[in-house]
Amino acid sequence: RLTALEAARALHLDFEGFKNGPPVFAGVRVDGGWTATVFGDVAPNLVPAAEAKGHPVATLDAFLHETIERAVAEDRVITGFSTREFMVFAERGVASEHLRSRFVNLLPLGRRWRRETHPEVDAGVKASRARRKRAGRWVGGHGNTLLDFARLLEAPRRASYGKGCTTSRLRHVMSQVERRGGYSRLTPTAKGKWTRVLQHNETDCLWSSWLAEASAVESLDNGGGR
Repeated sequence: RLTALEAARALHLDFEGFKNGPPVFAGVRVDGGWTATVFGDVAPNLVPAAEAKGHPVATLDAFLHETIERAVAEDRVITGFSTREFMVFAERGVASEHLRSRFVNLLPLGRRWRRETHPEVDAGVKASRARRKRAGRWVGGHGNTLLDFARLLEAPRRASYGKGCTTSRLRHVMSQVERRGGYSRLTPTAKGKWTRVLQHNETDCLWSSWLAEASAVESLDNGGGR
C-alpha cells in the first residue's frame, strides 16, 4: 500500500541498461524534478555523453547507497515499476532493511487500481493474457507494461518515446564514443539517440509518479498497512 503523501514525496526510480547486466544509468523523479546519473564504473563510454548534457556521474554502488540514505534521511519511499529496481540493489548487496521497508513495487498497485477503476479494461487484459497462454504464446508483461498503464492514465507521451528501442540506442551511443572519443565528435544521429534515451527515461519516471499517485490510498489507516 502507498499513501497519497508517500506517492507525492517518493523517489521514483528507473534504471536503464542491457539484459543480464548491471544498469548503466538511472533516472529519478522527485518533487516534480528529474535527474539522470550515469554509472562511470559500469559504462565509462557514457561518461562523455553524461557530462555533455550536464548529468552527474557516479559509481553504481555509490548511487545505490546514496539513494537509500536520502530516502531514510528525508523519510521517503522508493518506487519502481516491477521488482527490477529492487533486484539491482539486492544483486549488488545493497538491499538493506531500510530499503525493504521503503521500496514500493508499482505493478501490483497499478493492477489493483485498474481493477477497481477500469474493470472492463482489466477484464480485457486478463482475457487476452489467458488466450495467449492457451495458445502457447509468450505472455510476459503483455497488457501490464508501464506504457499500458500510462495510456489508461492518459499520461503525456513524447513522440520520441520508443518502446524497445532504448538498448539499441544506448549501444549505438556507447560504440560511437568508443570509436570517436569525445561527445563533440559524435554524429548528429548518435547525439539524437542519446537525447531520446534520456527523454525515454524521464518519461518512464513521470509515468511512474502518475501511476503511484493514481493508485495511492488516502491513508494506511483506511487501506491497511504496507
